[in-house]
Amino acid sequence: MRLSDLSGLKAGKTPALATGEVPDVARALFIEPGDLIVAARGQATDIFMAGDPVLGAYVSLDLYLVRPDASKVDPQFLFAFLTLPSTQSLLAAGKQGSGLARLPKEVLEKMMVPLPPTDVQRLIAGLACSFEEEGRLLKKLSELNAVLGREVVARAFSAAATNESQKER
Repeated sequence: MRLSDLSGLKAGKTPALATGEVPDVARALFIEPGDLIVAARGQATDIFMAGDPVLGAYVSLDLYLVRPDASKVDPQFLFAFLTLPSTQSLLAAGKQGSGLARLPKEVLEKMMVPLPPTDVQRLIAGLACSFEEEGRLLKKLSELNAVLGREVVARAFSAAATNESQKER
C-alpha cells in the first residue's frame, strides 16, 4: 500500500494495490483488521482504519502501520484521537524536512494518548464513528442533490424548447 492509496481511501475510493513478492524484511507486517495506517509524508497526516480493501497488504516506506493493543486501547478510539485537530497539530509540528515533510516514527511512538476505561473508549469511538458516518452520508446526499439539480435544470430547458417549437407552428 502506497501513500497515494491512502489518499484515495480517504476520498472514498478503492485502491488498486500494487502486487509483488512478500517483503523479505522483519518489519513487514501485513495489514489486519483494527490496524491504523498513518501517512509519514504530506502536509496533513492522513490516517485510515484498516478495512476490507487493504487487509493482507503491506505498507510502503511512506506509511506507518500502527497495531493497537486491543487489551489496552480500542482501535476506533485511537483513530478518533489521532484525527483530532489538536493531535493533528502536534503531528504537524513534529514533521521534519522541506518540501514533502516527513513525520519521524518517534513522534508517534512518544505521543501521550489518554486512556480512559475501555467502556468509555468504546463510547467515544462510537460517537466519533457516528459523526464520520453522518459526514459520509451528507457528502453522498450533496452529490445526489447536485445530480438532481442538473437534471431538473436540463428538463426545464427541454420543456422550454418544446414550448417554443410548439408556438412557432
